Amino acid sequence: MSRRTTQDPHVDQERGGEIHPAFGVAVVTRRHGTGRSLFQSDLLHNETISLTVHEATRRRDLNHDWVSPGRDLVEIEMSLAQWGSLVSSVGLGSGVPVTIRRSEHDRSVPEIPYQPRTAESLREVREVTERMYARVKAATTVLHEAIHEKKGVKATKGALSALENAVAHAGSSAQFTVDSLVEAGEQVVAQARADIEASVLETVRLTGTAPSVEASPVDALALTAPTTSRERPAGA
Repeated sequence: MSRRTTQDPHVDQERGGEIHPAFGVAVVTRRHGTGRSLFQSDLLHNETISLTVHEATRRRDLNHDWVSPGRDLVEIEMSLAQWGSLVSSVGLGSGVPVTIRRSEHDRSVPEIPYQPRTAESLREVREVTERMYARVKAATTVLHEAIHEKKGVKATKGALSALENAVAHAGSSAQFTVDSLVEAGEQVVAQARADIEASVLETVRLTGTAPSVEASPVDALALTAPTTSRERPAGA
């Protein structure tokens, strides 16, 4: 790893204050609004977490450093489940999927169409099922011909063995695709649970009253579903 050069901060002649390429400010914002499509999430989210990194300027006044954000460098948006995974998985895995909203090079990143990945899992299950059915059907046809055309014991045994192999392969393939589909479903449930729990906590914070134990999670979520988009710092 090469050693980086060191550079002193310098004063911005136009805006005043000290600037440096390494000075930055990170702002976490909690967003509310209509359902938003996010990368690697099968839900439309009314509540999300936005993380924006800005350039920073430092001013010295009244014996205190005053740091203010400047031009934004990148903005990413996450579901509440993705945010929870990010802050709880430091140094683990290959990272958490996020949605890039703005960057230094692309000031307005196009929106992601709502295309749930569970639909892809269902498509794969259909394709595997069709292939298994075609293989078993073909092996059954060969066995039927061997029997009715009296092709002999060897041909009949070979056709029967091929059919048994096709059935055995179908079982293992079906188990794998079903397990994959179940895993995808569990991920969707986890995403929904995280969003619902966060919405309930937000309701408690705003009203000081916990939702009734008789209220369903969907009712709790509806309590905080706003009609217009607005932003508020996450720690507010």
